Amino acid sequence: MIDPAGSPLEFFVSEMIRMRKAAGLSQPALARLLNYSLSQVAKIETCERIPKMELARQLDQVLGADFFARNQPLVERSSVLPWMRDLFELEGKASQLRTYQSYLIPGLFQTGAYARASVEATRPILPPEEIDQAVALRMTRQEILDRDDAPQMWAIIDESMLRREVGSPQVMRRQCEHLLDLGTRPSVVIQVIRNADGLACAGGRSFMLLSFRNQGDLVYMEDIGSSRYVRDRDEVARYALAFDHLRASALADDKSAKLIREIMHDGM
Repeated sequence: MIDPAGSPLEFFVSEMIRMRKAAGLSQPALARLLNYSLSQVAKIETCERIPKMELARQLDQVLGADFFARNQPLVERSSVLPWMRDLFELEGKASQLRTYQSYLIPGLFQTGAYARASVEATRPILPPEEIDQAVALRMTRQEILDRDDAPQMWAIIDESMLRREVGSPQVMRRQCEHLLDLGTRPSVVIQVIRNADGLACAGGRSFMLLSFRNQGDLVYMEDIGSSRYVRDRDEVARYALAFDHLRASALADDKSAKLIREIMHDGM
């Protein structure tokens, strides 16, 4: 149930629904006018996605309003944790993303159920509205993978995370299916480092390399409740070299897909 007084996001969504209905538009009709999929509009109207400025401007135009573009920055500021805000913007500008993850599936690859289970494991326990907000942000970040100019995404993951139960066996099965689906995209490469191959050169420390067309590369790393960016050229180069070693240690993408499929059917 959307509570207009609950948060800026819920107020934005309640006004979107109210104005859509006042204009006599169904969700499918609004989706067609916006040139968005019905699924995207539905997820915005249930607060499962955070509206971006492009959508806000289109809503103002289609619904004859002067509200959505003015309020979108407030929605984004209140829905994105300060230390995540830079990543939210930088991922949208990157031409290539290279990530190594040893404990959890990369956020850009998580299903909604997996994301929710991983956020619910946070301690101290988050209140329900903050969990919903965190999941919505993670799902919104994934929209970059659906763009016509989607960044090249190269992910190296440890086999152990595929065998770690997050949520339930059903959640993990769907997560593995999602990884297999993503791996068929031309812009996505997923490689797995097998448990049997021992320790990787990064020592289990997760990181992401972001590359841009008009600026230098940078490294993003998360800590508990915070994040760190590395911009020094020599230090970034060390992470790039480590990623190359990780890539060489991992199974090829087709063999990685085979392993993911085997794990999916092993006791899940």
